[in-house]
Amino acid sequence: MYMEHRKALVDYAVPLAGSRDEAEDIVQEAFLRFVPDQDEEPTPPKTYLYRIVRNLSFNARSRKKRERAVDPGDIPWWALPQFVDTPENDLLFCEQVKRVASVIESLPDRERTVLQMYRHEGLTMSEIADRLKISAPTVYRLLKNAMEEIRQHMALGQ
Repeated sequence: MYMEHRKALVDYAVPLAGSRDEAEDIVQEAFLRFVPDQDEEPTPPKTYLYRIVRNLSFNARSRKKRERAVDPGDIPWWALPQFVDTPENDLLFCEQVKRVASVIESLPDRERTVLQMYRHEGLTMSEIADRLKISAPTVYRLLKNAMEEIRQHMALGQ
């Protein structure tokens, strides 16, 4: 049955999934879900198989859209890997890192703690809130204040 309907299902899934490779993966997964267990009765009709392919295609597209929605602009320049090409740029970058470290050290304890937990430990705001026994909006406010303080100091060159 797989070989009989594979091509038609892949052709059906290509516009839904966005690529032939993704469509073929979806059709294979659909067949795995479609095949009944040993103790189950007859195989569902072909239309059910098309519905499985359609739903898996929409799920895959939705997942890709969520993955692309992550805003890389959320990560500040000082948290990204830096590629240094000259000794002068290396020196300038090291001085900027020292300034950022100095600003982080001068932050109030709660803001510094929230920033470190979020940026370095990779915790979510709700996880930070649970650990510090404060509300998530408070975590958001503290993180926002810390990031704004760093941004202002770096913009001023202090």
